[in-house]
Amino acid sequence: MPTSIPLGSPIWADSNTPDLAVDLDFYTRLFNWTTFDSGEQFGHYTELCLGTTVSTARAVAGIAANPHSEPDRPAGWGVSFHVDDCVQTAAEAEKLGAAMVSTPMRIGDDLVYAAMRDPDGGAFGLFEPLNDHVGFTARDEPGAIIWFEYVYDGAPVEAMQFYSELLNWTLKVPDTDEPAHDAPYVGLWTHHPGLLPGGAFEFGGARMALGPELEMRPHWLPCFGTDAVDLTASKAVDLGASMVVAPVNDPGGRMAVLASPTGAHFSLMASRD
Repeated sequence: MPTSIPLGSPIWADSNTPDLAVDLDFYTRLFNWTTFDSGEQFGHYTELCLGTTVSTARAVAGIAANPHSEPDRPAGWGVSFHVDDCVQTAAEAEKLGAAMVSTPMRIGDDLVYAAMRDPDGGAFGLFEPLNDHVGFTARDEPGAIIWFEYVYDGAPVEAMQFYSELLNWTLKVPDTDEPAHDAPYVGLWTHHPGLLPGGAFEFGGARMALGPELEMRPHWLPCFGTDAVDLTASKAVDLGASMVVAPVNDPGGRMAVLASPTGAHFSLMASRD
């Protein structure tokens, strides 16, 4: 395996945007990210990193301008999951009710990728790494992704059955003695022998949609870590973002949901220990 990122877990996240310059200015000022443009050959796909030089940069996520064929496509964040065979897993996903948006495609010497929609319409990607230089190299710290949420207007545990079967996840409904959630919730666990006792770790959760999210189709939400959720959320608004869910205390810590200046939803969460 060319990466230590466990099979079945998120390996990458990126956003499309109708205005690359606007969103790059917003995210770099909000999170102090450095950008690395892949050039015209790759549509100026831009890697977002912590660190200021090529030698010190650690990859957080990516962002791409909308294709010329869809200039007004709504901005949105997406997540891709680590698989060992993209072609085979995409075929299995279709058998389980998913729709293939783009067939598996090799991207240079880095990865094989397929874009999919789950049975409820939520977008996700399948990502087969071909070397150890792709995927997250910054995680679980301020300015990097620390969590993923699936937002769904329905019973989350039912929506996650598809992913559980496809990617070998374990679903965990909160125990009765755990703090209550504002909406039905299920924890998402993936497996990696030797990673932790029992070989599993929790990387995210699925919850019922709240407020304006009820008008959206099911979607994956990347959650970026910060030491000060309220201050970072306020800064984001000052930089042109919109507040979707104001800062609130959740059983996992304080969090807020925002939309970038072009409308891509993301979450801020208190950095996890």
